[in-house]
Amino acid sequence: MDQNVRRRGRPVKDTDPAPAEEVLRAALRAFATHGFNGVSLRTLTGELGVSHNLLHQRFGSKQALWQAAADWGFGLLVAELLATDDESAPPKARLRTFVRTFARFSAHHPELLRLMNVEGAQPGERIDYITNTYVAPVVARFLPIRDNLVHHGEIRPVPAEVIFYMITSGGGAMYASRAQTTRLFTPAPLAPEGIDAYADTSPTSS
Repeated sequence: MDQNVRRRGRPVKDTDPAPAEEVLRAALRAFATHGFNGVSLRTLTGELGVSHNLLHQRFGSKQALWQAAADWGFGLLVAELLATDDESAPPKARLRTFVRTFARFSAHHPELLRLMNVEGAQPGERIDYITNTYVAPVVARFLPIRDNLVHHGEIRPVPAEVIFYMITSGGGAMYASRAQTTRLFTPAPLAPEGIDAYADTSPTSS
């Protein structure tokens, strides 16, 4: 048999290891769905078709894998928010762009809000890590925009924590709770062609 001919069927473990992005995406989805304590490296190795040793060699521990997955997901989000923020634009336009960008990103990565909901339910080092590394710097960047708009009477003096959760929960909850969205309404809002429409009509982007 020609050794260059690829065998059919599932790849043999370790001969065709999953790309790092695939591993991190699967890990993030698992942690967001089952929580940190509900996920094991062995479960992930079965889903990805790689050996336990390979996953352990890449990350060392479940905690390290969790952090790598969080870095991957939240790193993409922050990079997107910063890339679309034009600091020379009027404050209201910047806030609108921020909300739209967040809503669109959340549609494609609903696991981030799910992970925040899981980890944010109680204090701990993991929610501290996400908050200190990713959330707090973004809030510090965009909070002055809110303050400026309030000062000039362009938006109501909504408390910072209220507008934060209006944007984060309002921008992502429909996608993070797909089963409930479909049950209460229809699958139509979740369709790819509905993402931009939802982002552009979000109450906080008006």
